[in-house]
Amino acid sequence: MKTKNLALTITTAASLAIVGCTTSSSDVASVAPKKLYVVSGQCYSGAGITGYTNVTSSRAITIWNTNNGSFNQTFTDFNVGSNVSAGTAPQSIIDRGDHLLVLTENPTTMGDRKVYKILKSDTKTFIPYANDPTAFTAVATDVIRSMSLDADGTLQFSKSFRVEKLNTLGVRISKAGANSWVAPSAATSTCFTAAPATTNFISSVQMMTPFTGTNQGKTLMLVTGATAVTNRISITARTGMTAGTVADCVGSVAAGGVSTVAHTNAANIVGPITFLGTGDSLTSSVYIPTPSPALTTGKLIVTYSASVVTALDNTLNFNHGVVMWDITETSDTVATITNPVILYNDSSVVYAASAIAYDSTTSSIYVATGPSPGLANQTTQNFGYNIEKFTLDIATPKLTRVSTNNQPFIAGTAQTKCITDMKLAD
Repeated sequence: MKTKNLALTITTAASLAIVGCTTSSSDVASVAPKKLYVVSGQCYSGAGITGYTNVTSSRAITIWNTNNGSFNQTFTDFNVGSNVSAGTAPQSIIDRGDHLLVLTENPTTMGDRKVYKILKSDTKTFIPYANDPTAFTAVATDVIRSMSLDADGTLQFSKSFRVEKLNTLGVRISKAGANSWVAPSAATSTCFTAAPATTNFISSVQMMTPFTGTNQGKTLMLVTGATAVTNRISITARTGMTAGTVADCVGSVAAGGVSTVAHTNAANIVGPITFLGTGDSLTSSVYIPTPSPALTTGKLIVTYSASVVTALDNTLNFNHGVVMWDITETSDTVATITNPVILYNDSSVVYAASAIAYDSTTSSIYVATGPSPGLANQTTQNFGYNIEKFTLDIATPKLTRVSTNNQPFIAGTAQTKCITDMKLAD
């Protein structure tokens, strides 16, 4: 795979770029680039990959320069101070302008499972935003992982096989009595084709743009595990999902397994498009709305990783990389997930990916990758996870790596073990 050195270009036409249009030089904005906020906690790099735990991870939020990849500063360090107990790790963040909302996980001191509000002007003070004990259950297997913001200001986050919803005051919103907002039981709908288990969970939650005439979006999830049947992309109704209610699953597809929709390679890459029988784990995602006149509602960019320890490269099958899916809403109750295109498959660069972020102002994609390609255990060499930067051409489609001398955009450090989330913010 060739690399390409790119100068930083900031455009103000993110939505036009999404549907394949271009801008003139007069449209170039003279604004400062956004910063990349990097969250290091208990991450997931695929069922076949051993990653850092909440105890061995860096447990910090750091800020990086999106122009040259240089370190800016530590936003906050969970290892110091008296805000949280030992082992509490940040998992996911939401930028709210003058502050971050930070989702935390601690499988031992489970009372430290919360959403904190941390002011950018006072990063050493953690203000509890949400700590409802029913939402943040005291069950060790209910690992807190991914959080997303809806258009109406409410939050949703995943824990094991469920999704919880919080209102704008941080108060839990239940579904069908006291149940979680998304509460599957067993394999009772196409959104969840296997019963909940410790190896099956929702690794990523994204909120879709509200359908016409509504003010809440549907919940778009990566349902992942160690077998092909559990690896799915699913969309539940904007009104949540009651256990056993098939109609609450408005769209779902098998992804990364032998029974999935056939994948194709982007025009600029070659390589296998087949999968091992166990399928690939779906580790992280970012949802990009595609405004009219695009035929799709959005694009979901998903990182794939090995679900078995023998899938250490892409020689025989597609085990590690980046895939783009089309998301199309045809009504308030129906959505389709189609046309998976492999955008990147060099497993020496993108291996055991754990997080992904998108900068709409520059059409840039950032992917957190395992620092030791070819190893099933990413902690053996005690390296921090790398961050690779790409430019995304949705219309073609194509990912172009941004690299100097074939090096990662950001090389792993002691503060990037491991990366659970990344966000672009001021």
